[in-house]
Amino acid sequence: MLLKFSKSDILNSPLVYPETGAVGYTILTRSHFIRGGDKDSDTESEDEAAETRRTIIFKDGVSVAEIGWEERRPIDITIGKEKVSAKGMFGCQSAILSLNVLGIPARFDTEFFWMVGPEGLSLLDYDSGQIKGQFHTNSLRVGERLITTPISGLGHDYLEFEPHPLASTDEIIGTLLL
Repeated sequence: MLLKFSKSDILNSPLVYPETGAVGYTILTRSHFIRGGDKDSDTESEDEAAETRRTIIFKDGVSVAEIGWEERRPIDITIGKEKVSAKGMFGCQSAILSLNVLGIPARFDTEFFWMVGPEGLSLLDYDSGQIKGQFHTNSLRVGERLITTPISGLGHDYLEFEPHPLASTDEIIGTLLL
């Protein structure tokens, strides 16, 4: 499956099917500030307030996933009707750490890892050694291929992945945002 972020802000962007231009998903994030309970509102500055955000992923106008953030840390995750703890979103028993790459196991399959490194973000099937998904930044679609542009901001961001029998598309999109 191939989805294109139609805006540069991936936390506030429709995801479209490039073949048709139809919107498949919409990602919407809103921020708000919460004052600390022990602060004096007359003397507290906005810098002392905690920023919280909520990212909602919509499909056909219905919320299919939500992520609550405190600063940049996910604190509340819902995929479909299932509430998932931030710690439980990724398996933690077998992370991969090498010189330039961090691999975080996916919750839906112990052999799938989100690999973060200098080359970008990809979803690896560890057993087969095959890339099953990839986040392409600043890319142009030429025929069936995605080509990274040499200039930042030129092109679009794309999420390309193969469906997995144990994970919904909603979960794959949600874990990418985390």
